[in-house]
Amino acid sequence: MTNTEDNIVLERVDRPSSQRKIAKIIAAARTEFFANGFSASSIEAIAARAEVSKVTVYSWFKTKENLFGEVVKAERARMTQKFVDDSLESESLRDILLHVAENLLNFLMLEEKVRFDRILAAEVNRDPKIGKYFLDNGPRASMANLTELLQKLVDKGEIESSDPKFSAEMFHGLVMGNMDVFLRYGEKIKLTTPEKRERAKRAVDAWIRIHQK
Repeated sequence: MTNTEDNIVLERVDRPSSQRKIAKIIAAARTEFFANGFSASSIEAIAARAEVSKVTVYSWFKTKENLFGEVVKAERARMTQKFVDDSLESESLRDILLHVAENLLNFLMLEEKVRFDRILAAEVNRDPKIGKYFLDNGPRASMANLTELLQKLVDKGEIESSDPKFSAEMFHGLVMGNMDVFLRYGEKIKLTTPEKRERAKRAVDAWIRIHQK
C-alpha cells in the first residue's frame, strides 16, 4: 500500500460514520465468535449481523483472523481500562486494583466467555494459530498492561516487587483462584455482585499486604 493509500485509509477511520461502522462490525463479530467459535463463524454471517457488505468487512480487516484479534483487543480494553497513568494520579492503588479485579471476575465468569473458551480449546487442536491470536491479543497483552503498571509503581516506590510480571500473575491467581478451571469443565458457579465485590476486596488486600513496602 502506498503512502497516499495509507492516508486515505486513516482519513476514513477518522470519520464518525466509519468509526460507527467499524464498531458495528466488531460488535457483530463478538456475538458470532462467542456463540460459535472462530472456525464456525463466517465473514458472511458477521457482515449480515452488522448490516454491511462482506466487501466492507474485508476492506477494513482483511482477514477473519485480524477481525478476531480486534474483538479480543476490544474485550481486553474493557477489562483493563484502568491501566492508565492518569488513574495513578487521581485514585489509590487499591481502588484501581479493585476495579480491575471486579472487571476480571465479571468477564471471565460470563457464560458466553466460558462457552467460547471451551470451543476455542477444541479449535486450537486443529489450528494452533487461533490460540496464538487469542493469547497475543488477550491474556498476554492484559498481563503486559498490568506488569507495566506495577513496574511504574515499583519505580515510584509505592510497592515492592523484584519481578512485576510474576506479581501480575499472582494478582490474577488471587482474584480467580481455581474458578476458571471449574467453569471450563462444566461447574456452575454463580456469584452475586456483592459476592464478587467481596472476593475482589480479599484478593486485592492480600496482594497489597504481600507487596507493600
